[in-house]
Amino acid sequence: MRTIALVVALVACSKDGEETAAPPTDVVQWEPAFDTSGMGAMSGVWGTGPDDVFVVGGSDGAGEVHHFDGSSWTPMTVPAEADLVVWAYGFAPDDVFAVGVKGTAMHYDGAAWTMLDTGTTEDLWGVFGFANDDVWVVGGNWGEDVPLMLHWDGAAFTPYTLDPAQNDRGATSIFKVWGIGSKLFAVGEKGLIVQLVDGDWQQVSGGAEANDDFVSLWGTSEDHIVAVGGRSGARIAEYDGTSWSTIAPSGMGGLSAVFMDDPTQAVIGGIYGTTATYFPDDDSVVEDPVVTDFDVHAIWGDGAGTYYGVGGQFFDPYAGVVLVRTGGS
Repeated sequence: MRTIALVVALVACSKDGEETAAPPTDVVQWEPAFDTSGMGAMSGVWGTGPDDVFVVGGSDGAGEVHHFDGSSWTPMTVPAEADLVVWAYGFAPDDVFAVGVKGTAMHYDGAAWTMLDTGTTEDLWGVFGFANDDVWVVGGNWGEDVPLMLHWDGAAFTPYTLDPAQNDRGATSIFKVWGIGSKLFAVGEKGLIVQLVDGDWQQVSGGAEANDDFVSLWGTSEDHIVAVGGRSGARIAEYDGTSWSTIAPSGMGGLSAVFMDDPTQAVIGGIYGTTATYFPDDDSVVEDPVVTDFDVHAIWGDGAGTYYGVGGQFFDPYAGVVLVRTGGS
């Protein structure tokens, strides 16, 4: 793996690639949340607050979930048939969904994780719902066939087939789904963005720079949503309530993590331990000091000023990292 200096200049990259003065910000510092030796790769993080945080991941054939109760981290028992877990989302400490590769889906009821029958062995990359009987799961075997979308009604999953006319770039996977209010979007391979409108998923434009994979999205309102991605280089897309626009920050590597609890900024992460803050008002990005060589796959904030970032190495030997952030304004 590439070795990266632990300190990077706090320089903002503008949308045209020129350096600008960094927006005012406190010093941001990421550090390991706990010792992850012996763990698999960590892929997703979600919780309800400072004393209820779930981190998911694992290795080939073995899913993992770790829980933080506000004072300590504890590994949770997951079903033996669960494969590597990719993403989690829930509605309460005793109502959490998680999905992963080879059709893995689980639910936590406050006492135990139990498997859910998805009816597929395809990889599942994302889960989001407005309620526990209105949950969407997205995925697909990357590079094969067509994207996969499933809807959970509280009792069973129903597959949804995306109309090829709503996938003009031939994407084979959808990586994440997220919504707020009346808006629900899903993003995926080759810059695909689709929106649920009157019960059907319809493709929407991300602009000229939406020409690489989008991996994740989050927002604070119907007119403040950010998606990130990029394999050859970073892509950051912003939704203003009417349309999406995408930038490709100069010199920045691919991104896979985004969390937003402030409409003026989003915390983002990506390859080689990249973490940063994106400012939608002027499309600037301020990078943080790098503390890990592992790609950062997901970021989540507890609502009380603490942010967690997770990542790892997703091949043998699997290894993971869980980071906690302090500082920042």
